[in-house]
Amino acid sequence: MRIKDFLLYLILIMLNLTFLTTSSKDCFAQNKEDEEVPKEQIPVEERKTGDSFIENVGELPGDIVTFPLRLVFKGISKTAGWIDFQNVYLRVTDWLTNEDGTRKVRPIFAPSGGGGATFTQENFFKGGMTFRAHGSFGNRTRRLFSGRLRDPQLFAPKLGLQLTGFHQRKPDEDFFGLGNDSQKSDETNYLHQENNFEIDVISVPFKAAQFSLGLSYSNVNIKEGRDPNHPSTNTFPKFQEVPGLAGAEMWSLLFKFYNDSRNATAHPTSGGEEFFSVEFAKEIDGSDFGYRKYTLDLQRYIELFYKRVLAVRARTEVTDKMEGREIPFYRLAGLGGADNLRGYRPVRFRDEDLMLFSAEYRFEVNTDAIVYGFFEEGRVFDNIFDEFTFNDFKYSTGGGLRFRARNGNLTAILEIAKSKEQTRFIFGLNTDLRRF
Repeated sequence: MRIKDFLLYLILIMLNLTFLTTSSKDCFAQNKEDEEVPKEQIPVEERKTGDSFIENVGELPGDIVTFPLRLVFKGISKTAGWIDFQNVYLRVTDWLTNEDGTRKVRPIFAPSGGGGATFTQENFFKGGMTFRAHGSFGNRTRRLFSGRLRDPQLFAPKLGLQLTGFHQRKPDEDFFGLGNDSQKSDETNYLHQENNFEIDVISVPFKAAQFSLGLSYSNVNIKEGRDPNHPSTNTFPKFQEVPGLAGAEMWSLLFKFYNDSRNATAHPTSGGEEFFSVEFAKEIDGSDFGYRKYTLDLQRYIELFYKRVLAVRARTEVTDKMEGREIPFYRLAGLGGADNLRGYRPVRFRDEDLMLFSAEYRFEVNTDAIVYGFFEEGRVFDNIFDEFTFNDFKYSTGGGLRFRARNGNLTAILEIAKSKEQTRFIFGLNTDLRRF
């Protein structure tokens, strides 16, 4: 089976879950039952036709308008039902994974990032060692290749090593200027190409907690953007003084802490996640760039009542310039996109510091899917300690459907988000969005 066909099947399944609440078999049974019951005995609101010729003529315009939608959904239902009956998904899963579940290959798709696949192999070379590789391609030569080798017990039972690296090319990244008051009318785009390698010594003192101390190298090139509908950032007169328009080669020293107390990874109902990091970065063979970055991200899941969960999040990020140096604009704190302020374009607002609050109200449809509504607000600051105020926070609202297969091999998300600037539709397949 081709990957294109496989992705199409997954999208159809998701649409089927969203719009249909009964199987095709139930529909046929209901149709048969309706035919056997005299129309006079069926409640008026449940009848498919009027009581007279005049009523049927009056309903005709509505039937004509809704006919294409009913035809599409009926076709989706039959197609998805046939695919499910043929066990296509299970056959593909069996082909891509091994019997003990230590090897997995998952297709990836998102409109912004393109399509590809992620390969995971547990017990790689030795027990407890994990290898993960990812590759994806998108429009305008967008691409991402990454790899991670992790062994949490390489040196001692609770002391290990992690190696990560990636090559990324983003040809049309948005840039609107710096500050919380940046204007949408100043939209430009740039090409961001980066090679990054990081080595971390990791400690796992407890099952849910992890500490790491690492050193990373990054080489970033900024070039002319590939979106013909907007000017390129590095040629836009208003942005000529923005630091980092030529890219930079830098090294970073990083300390990270992560604690995961969730009772489940798919749809948690209790516990939470805590992340804290400190980064010291300086330019290699240059004195232009250098900064310190502090990040705190707290997430909590609260079970309200039957199948209802409140997920809340608070995040703050502070970036300080080293003496006599600047911060490249692509390393500033950013708000907007699928991870925060979903109603705004990716990285719509940039500055040295940020604060974000968000909440999701979730309802479990079944063991595989949840529907949710959300509200989130945040803003960026030049200096959060000197400028902090609750005025002029940007916000977005929306909702969606999140689906996860019971075997963990399929995660899909479909949501709509609205802000003062626009309404955005977000779709992702196995994108591992780091949000909640």
